[in-house]
Amino acid sequence: MRYMFIILSVFLTIFMSNLLHGQEDTLGLVGLGISIDPTKGSELVYINPSLENLQSNWTNNTSSVVFYVPINVTNRFRLEPSIGIFSMSSSTASTQGGGYPQTITNDASVITLGIRGTYNSFLSNSLILNYGPRFEFDIVSSTYEDLYYSNYPSTNSKYDNKTITSETDITFGAVIGVEYFPIRKFSVGGEINLNYVIFGNPNVTNNNYPTPAAPSTYTSERDQYTLYTGALFFLRWYLL
Repeated sequence: MRYMFIILSVFLTIFMSNLLHGQEDTLGLVGLGISIDPTKGSELVYINPSLENLQSNWTNNTSSVVFYVPINVTNRFRLEPSIGIFSMSSSTASTQGGGYPQTITNDASVITLGIRGTYNSFLSNSLILNYGPRFEFDIVSSTYEDLYYSNYPSTNSKYDNKTITSETDITFGAVIGVEYFPIRKFSVGGEINLNYVIFGNPNVTNNNYPTPAAPSTYTSERDQYTLYTGALFFLRWYLL
């Protein structure tokens, strides 16, 4: 019985040593990753209510990919800064009465800067549970320009009406997901998240040419927020 206990102890020691070693080998220090939003929900949430000059069909083409830099501070804790870029432009040219051209242009962009801090819980050598908070800044801007010519007040008078809108929205959220390593240093995964978005106050600048007055700028005060759930798919490559 004594020898069986010794053999069992040695076996468990070797087994746990291999298990811990496998977990340590699973994660790298620094990597690159992308997330794919199948619903494109995060972009739709802050573009639709914020930028009044956007046409509704534009939001169907928003990018659903965000880039990440996973940094494993320890095997149990990860920092993951992220950046996402979305830009779109539309220009419509037409001819008014009298043969004068008119061009209407819409431009919009969203730059998303974020960071998340997640805890890694090893379910096995190749499967990890991640959970923790996330924080994002969404820098949103749009430009609407109506350029046309008219016979008033004189022949071929030029008019250029431009409105520039910008705001910064803040997202607080919590995430939980799993990460699977089919091979060492590469993982696929998914997560669900709960997000609370606080919309910033829009800064609007109107510049109407040939009006001689300086451009008018104003900031509107509003109290607007959104609470929503989402889901993401992840790919991560650990380089170091």
